[in-house]
Formats: sequence, structure tokens, C-alpha cells
Amino acid sequence: MYLSLPALLYGLLLILAANYEWRARQSQRLTALLSLGLTQLDLLWTVIDELVTRLNPFQQPSFDRRNPVHRAAALLLLAQLTWNCGQLLSSRGDPEQTFFGTDLGGLLFNLTAVTFIYITLSALGVGWLLRRDWRAVLQRLGLRPPTGRDWLAGLVLGSLLSVGMMLAMLALRSLGSADASGARPLIVLLQSSLPAALIVAILAATGEEILFRGALQPVFGLCISSLVFALVHLQYGLSPALLVLFFVGLGFGLVRIRYSTSAAIICHATYNFLPFLLLRLLRA
Repeated sequence: MYLSLPALLYGLLLILAANYEWRARQSQRLTALLSLGLTQLDLLWTVIDELVTRLNPFQQPSFDRRNPVHRAAALLLLAQLTWNCGQLLSSRGDPEQTFFGTDLGGLLFNLTAVTFIYITLSALGVGWLLRRDWRAVLQRLGLRPPTGRDWLAGLVLGSLLSVGMMLAMLALRSLGSADASGARPLIVLLQSSLPAALIVAILAATGEEILFRGALQPVFGLCISSLVFALVHLQYGLSPALLVLFFVGLGFGLVRIRYSTSAAIICHATYNFLPFLLLRLLRA
């Protein structure tokens, strides 16, 4: 999620206002003002409620069209999806376009900042400091000390998803999706340093799973959260790789449903790190 500072501040203010007014059971004047009245369009939220229900056969999402927090979150998701689609169309899968820093220090700094933003949005979005204490926030986000089953499921399923992704990208190479991917500079940057690849794998997995699987999935369901997860990976450009990422997101989401967000983080980190580990072993 690549956002400017004004857009980020706007999102935080909208989420905080919605949480405060929902807790106080007040009329949502501030939320309506910040959203330019969009959160008050009942017909829009009825349609979204129906869409969320129909697109999620694996679980029953908790989206409540009367809840201003859910309305505000949905509005921010719509804005993010619109921006992402515009970026994808404008980039046209340009292989020279990259969304990462050109040096390892810059990459780690940027990724740490994005991870912090994801976790902050998730915690505030589910009502930290306003409706829930830390224990309730962790429970709502599906976070817990990983159990043995979490580790086993995360490592095994993450490995399977990673191998499946690599095979899919090899199959799609004939379509140019793998070579035209803007992710290539990231791979080149990390393949020389296994510890750096592990740090990046853990950072990306932690932030993305807490946001997409911990905060968003219980409200909007498996399919919509997986779709948003795929579309925020702008580095892949407009290519079939995004479809593969959608199915990878479904895999992470099923781990969240069956186990926990902690297991999904382990699964995602394994998925991210395994290609670099295999590359190092093959070179050795």
C-alpha cells in the first residue's frame, strides 16, 4: 500500500472518528464530514453488504452496514482499489518500473515504515485506545504466541504455496509475466544476502498478514481481502502474476481461518523466504 502522507493522515482520522462515534453511540457527524457524506449513503452499503456476503463461501464475514467503522473501512478500501487499478493501468507492466529502493538500506527502511503503518492501521481500525484494550485487539486480530500446530501448518503450507507460485511463474514465463515483473529488482537486490532476504520476508509477512488477514478478512471475508492483497502488489504490473497472487492470498486466508493470524504470518514468511533459500542451496 503506497500512500502519500496526507492520504494516510486522512485515513487515520476517518478510522478514529468512526471508532469514537460508534463507541459513543453518537450520530456520525464527524465521520460523515470526513467522508464527504459517503458513509451516509445507505443504498451503497446495502449493495456492498450483499456483495460481501455473496463473495465469501468459506466464512460468514461480520460486515455490518450500520457500523460506521465498517463503512469507513470499506470506503478506504474502495479508494485504495481505485488508486491501485489506476497505477496498474498506467504502468502497463513496464519492466523498468520498480516500486523498491535501489539499495538494501533503503529497501529495509521503506519496508519497516510500511509494516509499521500496516500494524498501526490495523490496531486503530479495530478500536485500540477507543473500544478495545491490547488483549482484546490481539484477540480480534487473531494474534497469539505461535503453537506447535501454528508452526507446522505455517512452514508446510508456506512451502507448498511457494513451490506452487514458482511453478506458476515458470508456466507464465511464456506470457512474459515473470520477466515483465517490476519485482525483479527486489529479487536481484536480495539474492546476494540471505539474512536480508529473511528480514524482508518476516517484515512483509507480519505487516501484510496483520492488516489483510487479521483486520480486514473477518469483516470483508476471504475473497475480498485476497483481492485487495493481490492488487496492492503493484510491483508485478498488469500481468497474470496478480491472479496467482490472488490464489496465494486465498491460501494465507484459509490458514487464518483454520489456525490463526500468527500461523498465517509464519506461512507468508516461509513463502517469501523459500525461493531465496533454494537459490542459495542450488548455488552451493
